[in-house]
Amino acid sequence: MDATFFICWGAILAFDGLLMQALDWPAFARYRIRTSPTPQIPLMRRRVNTGLNNVLSLLIFASFFYFLGETSMVAGWPGFTTFFGEVLCVLLLYDFMYYFFHRFMHIRKVMRFCHAVHHRVRFPTASESIFLHPLENIGGLGLLILAIVIIGPISTFSFLAIFAIHSSINLIVHSNLIIPHPSFRLFNFWVEKHDVHHHKARNNYASIFPFWDQAFGTAE
Repeated sequence: MDATFFICWGAILAFDGLLMQALDWPAFARYRIRTSPTPQIPLMRRRVNTGLNNVLSLLIFASFFYFLGETSMVAGWPGFTTFFGEVLCVLLLYDFMYYFFHRFMHIRKVMRFCHAVHHRVRFPTASESIFLHPLENIGGLGLLILAIVIIGPISTFSFLAIFAIHSSINLIVHSNLIIPHPSFRLFNFWVEKHDVHHHKARNNYASIFPFWDQAFGTAE
């Protein structure tokens, strides 16, 4: 990994920040599926939790780069077919593992101890996508890294694409926005599925691919 890799990674982080601000833009409020009449989480508590979780996320990836980067990633462009295969395989494996992790988090005792922190936000926005118990943050990102290690070594280009897709989808599904235009069909599908999950605190446990819920009977 060279300076170019970290510049690109930093650019993705910056883009995620801009995407978060755009999805939370007040002008989009009329497109929200649900809104809360009162603040769900005190502002300072939300800022502290999301701020610390952002720092924790950076530390998790920094540890990955330091300890496993050389063995899990290979510099250079791998060719389109390999690139596509690496990205798809890692995201499929991650989402398969995340499905069971997320479903496990809804067991009553586990939910009360950990995942309930995230579900205190009944009507989420993009900026609340990382309002989490730190153990849930570690578990979720740990599964993404585990998928990379299992499939890898992958190219650094593939890693950057995987990271960008994973982080962007996490913001989109929590945006609570339905944009009335055909080009946003996939965007709206993700949002509607996750809105049902937050509203009922069950079903739709997969993050990216809906067929895991369909295969295991938890789709709604």
